[in-house]
Amino acid sequence: GLVEKLDAFPVHDRVVPHLTIKRWFELDEDGLQSVCDALDNIAATRKQSSYRLHGYNHFGDGVIYVDVTPSQETLDTVSAVMEAMRGIDGMTFDEYDEIQGDLHATVAMRALKPFDFQETWDYLQTLPPIDMNLQFDNIAILKKVDGKWVPEKVWELAA
Repeated sequence: GLVEKLDAFPVHDRVVPHLTIKRWFELDEDGLQSVCDALDNIAATRKQSSYRLHGYNHFGDGVIYVDVTPSQETLDTVSAVMEAMRGIDGMTFDEYDEIQGDLHATVAMRALKPFDFQETWDYLQTLPPIDMNLQFDNIAILKKVDGKWVPEKVWELAA
């Protein structure tokens, strides 16, 4: 694979595969409980939906990712999560939180391990194209533990 071929950092050694809806944040216990309450409500009212993973893309030469095309239902759920997060006292936002058009699955990230962008990009172009339909079936809060992001709580969406 990519990790062995190009001595790339195995991204999934640091974080479980996921689509980021809201970037990292720090809240006190009351704030975290507000997040959990909001996600309880979303999980109770939203159903699983679909998205498509296809093709490679990049942010400059620091991040290579797989494009995500969400269904309208997935976009609606993402919007509901972000709207709920905006109502939580103490929640912070930055320019990267405006991701509605930028859902993606990271393949290589210079911040985790330096890599030769052109060599990696050229190698990916030799692989069979990625094109798969997947289910958006849960929402999770990830917590950094010993340098790795792990699920702290997961909300399953109804089928």
